[in-house]
Amino acid sequence: MNRYSAKILIIVILAQFFITAANAQNDTLSVLRLFPNASSDDARADDSTSHLTYENIDTVAEQLNNLQSLYTKGKYGKVLLLAREMCHYDHLSKSQNLIRLKYNIAAFKELAFHRQADSAARLFLKKDPFYTPTNSDPLPFREVLENYYTMPLLAIWVSMGVGTFNVYKDTIRSIVDTIPGYPEYWMRSSSVQIGFEYRPIKFVSIFVAPTYNTYTIKRTKEFVKDVVFHYNENAKLITVPVGVELGLYKRHEKFVPSIYGGAQLKYIINSKYNAFNEAKGSFYSDIPSKKSDTNTKNRTNMSVIGGLKININHRRLTYFADGGVSYDILSYNDPAKKYRNSELLFQNLYVPDIFHLLEFYVRGGVKLNLHFNTIAKYRYGY
Repeated sequence: MNRYSAKILIIVILAQFFITAANAQNDTLSVLRLFPNASSDDARADDSTSHLTYENIDTVAEQLNNLQSLYTKGKYGKVLLLAREMCHYDHLSKSQNLIRLKYNIAAFKELAFHRQADSAARLFLKKDPFYTPTNSDPLPFREVLENYYTMPLLAIWVSMGVGTFNVYKDTIRSIVDTIPGYPEYWMRSSSVQIGFEYRPIKFVSIFVAPTYNTYTIKRTKEFVKDVVFHYNENAKLITVPVGVELGLYKRHEKFVPSIYGGAQLKYIINSKYNAFNEAKGSFYSDIPSKKSDTNTKNRTNMSVIGGLKININHRRLTYFADGGVSYDILSYNDPAKKYRNSELLFQNLYVPDIFHLLEFYVRGGVKLNLHFNTIAKYRYGY
């Protein structure tokens, strides 16, 4: 063999070696990962799930993409395996965990694991009671969530309000009045309320709402000609309304009216008054300082209450306006103590009137819904 033939043979052998090496390199591309971008995300996802180790997945975001890809390919069993493995990660954010649960529920439903799908749906709504499914969500997931609704189980609210009164006079005692007629009353109230609510079912809630009230009472009566008798009183009370509220819900309205009724306990903490005569046209009246007269009242009283609320719901907050009435069972002044105040009796010739109060009030406030409950529609569930 001459020199040229040997060179040609060596070149052919080397060429054959490099071609074989190149083919071997191409066949092992997915394993050697020489070019990470050479394979698609789907291919990488399918390769990783075939071993069920997910060692080649670096971030939670990639795992969630893998979860979606597996579901799209109809590999529901692998979706459940990956979702279960991700459940043990303590670094998942709320939104990431909701995505995991979303595909977990859809896979359960596709595999006819209805009880497990319902259980996962309740957990999903517990984590996000305000979630509204979109068209981009898996259809089985939307179908499961459609069978449930959420409602606030516990709530607390604060409100402020003002009120006015109708005075129903039972007994008016005149000593030396020479002008016939009845006294005129002007009464106003203000209140600050803290309420607690428990809602056992969607449409009905039970509430208790301790309230701090202030009353301003002004009584005027023409005593003799051109002389007007004034009686002014300021009182502080604690009331504790207890009642039942009925919400007029249809679905998940932002705007919900409700009605309520019940009873309230009333207790007068303190009452102060002054009384004086004023001559008509006079520029000066001797107005005495106010004195305590708490014990001549029915300090403990009971009222029936009722009213209407307008509620505007925004996630965990509810803004409301409340208009209601309350009617006292006992009279405001105690008839058994009508002669107890000697100063009013002998200096002002006045015996306190016996009357009942009908209060009209309006309040506005905000409610914080503390805990939400998931309810199955139409007794759905397993």
